[in-house]
Amino acid sequence: MASSNLILHNFWWKLLSLLLAGLTWLTIDTALQRDEQQAKVMEEVETDSRRPFYGVPITLLTSPTNTNRFIVAPDVVSVEIGSKDSKALDDLQERRVEAFVDVTDAEDEKQFRRPVQIKVPEDFVVLAVAPTNASVERITAPK
Repeated sequence: MASSNLILHNFWWKLLSLLLAGLTWLTIDTALQRDEQQAKVMEEVETDSRRPFYGVPITLLTSPTNTNRFIVAPDVVSVEIGSKDSKALDDLQERRVEAFVDVTDAEDEKQFRRPVQIKVPEDFVVLAVAPTNASVERITAPK
């Protein structure tokens, strides 16, 4: 086979393969960079003390007009909170640490995954959440 025929034979398939390989690399590289940036942010947070909160219940954030019912799994998360003020961290009540999953944009999906979001008072920092995502299942049909 001639060298020019090696390139031109099935040219469009080869071009498509090259584009897909590039997109795959870009997706993986972007995800790795995002993880590295999140790790840097976590390292930059200066806290004098940390405190874990286990079994924080997950609530679902839905729109007022949504009549569907959902099941979330897991229904609790573990959260590690940090603060420069160790006394304030010790005094922090567990009910002030809120975990929620936003399903306001769920359309007709029956099952989906959403990130667990954490709300804490202003002087505290969320250091870790486990698990970071929750599975949500619609148990009533959309109308």
